[in-house]
Amino acid sequence: MFINKFQKGFALAMLSLATFSCSSDDAAPVQEPNTTNSKYVASYWLADYTQYILDFNSVDRLMTGEISAKGVGIEFGGSCFPVANTFFALSTEDEGSVSFHLNNTGKLVAGDKLALESSYVVGYTDDKRMINIGATWDGSSSDYELMIYNPKTVSIDGRKFNDFAVSSENKKILYWPTGAAVSGDKLFVPVYIKDVTDGTNKVLSSDAIVRVYKYPSLEYVTTIKDTRTAAIGLYYTNTGIVQTESGDIFTFSSNARAGGYPVTAVSSGVLRIKKGEDKFDANYFFNIETSTLKGKVIAAYPLVGEKVFISYIPNDVDPNSPVYSFLDSKPIFKSAILDLATKTVLPVTGLPDHGGDEFFGLGSMFVEDGKAYKSFVTGKEARVYQIDIATGNAKAGALLKEGLYLPAIGKLTY
Repeated sequence: MFINKFQKGFALAMLSLATFSCSSDDAAPVQEPNTTNSKYVASYWLADYTQYILDFNSVDRLMTGEISAKGVGIEFGGSCFPVANTFFALSTEDEGSVSFHLNNTGKLVAGDKLALESSYVVGYTDDKRMINIGATWDGSSSDYELMIYNPKTVSIDGRKFNDFAVSSENKKILYWPTGAAVSGDKLFVPVYIKDVTDGTNKVLSSDAIVRVYKYPSLEYVTTIKDTRTAAIGLYYTNTGIVQTESGDIFTFSSNARAGGYPVTAVSSGVLRIKKGEDKFDANYFFNIETSTLKGKVIAAYPLVGEKVFISYIPNDVDPNSPVYSFLDSKPIFKSAILDLATKTVLPVTGLPDHGGDEFFGLGSMFVEDGKAYKSFVTGKEARVYQIDIATGNAKAGALLKEGLYLPAIGKLTY
């Protein structure tokens, strides 16, 4: 489970991966459903880090009463990702990753397993697959493995190693990935620079940097940089890069102590890579610090069209916040909806200042019928909130009874 690896000092060695079958009769490749029956599925991380997977008949369940996992959920470790009508519980522990789906009676069941020994970045693709990037946090190797996960067969369709050393002369200065996104025939991997020379993981100041690969061959193409803003994304959250409905790629740079970075003179901002290109758009820069928000973007989640939901920290709060505050539940963050095409800002109302996202990024916001659903810690309690995308108005929903987060929310059909 990801958060335990963080607490253990990120000690993770890269090994090979293999697949093995589950003994359940339901452990078969996922088929496209013949009906339109559906359920909503969420992962639930309790205060003691026990993890459960829950299912609901209606999205209204996220908005009423209390949500409890005890006696009703499936206990399983791993960070969950809704992908191609499955709920993939990605774990690097001995039990392996498990792909959950709904059987023909609507019961949530565990399907095939996949042994993944390393996972630091996950991202979605246009063809309903997932990118996984494995690495060694301690810098014992600069060769990171890029993999294409196929949720229908619960297997790896493609894999390729690539050297993430900044220079071939010094393998201890590394590019560290923070996310992945595919647009067309290209895979984009944002990175920051870190130094592992003395056995620690020292984050270095860096420009906005993205490594570009061909998709699906995973062949390295180039590394692009932009000096208008700082390093993209945050460690382990996968929320610093978004593909919008146009196919354009947008990147989000915090330049914030709260994001774990040494602050530089540039502004927190958003960059664009136009669909079909492999360079930053020189004519596009959305400056978050000088916008009406007067803040630094921490995480971004796609909504509809060219809109994204962001969490941010005010400019005057960040200098006094601890480094890596996004791992803290202290309510120092605010939220807004950005229209990236018009560079307009819609503050979210009705949602109190809230804590950070821990490592729960990709998949933690669910969008349906003009509404977005996500859990937030707002001081002494944690609730699901429903955000109206058109108005920015937020409505408080179900209280999380035993924990603080729903790290992933999805909808499955059967």
